[in-house]
Amino acid sequence: MTLWVYHGSIIDLNVDVIVNAANTRLLHAGGVAAAIAHAAGSQLDRECREIGYCAIGQAVATSGGALFAKHVIHVPTMDLEPWGKTASITDIASGARAALQLAQEFDAKSIAFPLLGAGISGLSRADVAQTLARAAQDYAHLVIVLCAYTGAD
Repeated sequence: MTLWVYHGSIIDLNVDVIVNAANTRLLHAGGVAAAIAHAAGSQLDRECREIGYCAIGQAVATSGGALFAKHVIHVPTMDLEPWGKTASITDIASGARAALQLAQEFDAKSIAFPLLGAGISGLSRADVAQTLARAAQDYAHLVIVLCAYTGAD
């Protein structure tokens, strides 16, 4: 496994798969989800509406739309019903493994993760980064990029 840390926007990366910090209804209201949806275009929104729901700790995939990435894998970190339930570090580990498995099914060579749950869920950035790195250990063939968007990341 090759692990990189990138400081900047996840949408700027030249990778096969981008992971989105989603909500369970796959709506793109703010944060990294809104940035990805805006850059990907209407096709991503359409596909997310067709899927409709993904539970915390799981992952679903759409095309990358107008992004360089061929796929966007959505890992919910917040539940909209009931409002306010957020992902635990265990949920992040489960969602990351599900995302990595999907990337493998797509024969991806590279995948980029934001710090899932370090935003609205309030999880420690360091704990999230360590959790993502541990989940990635079983995917030696992938180049994995952890995206640090802000200086705090």
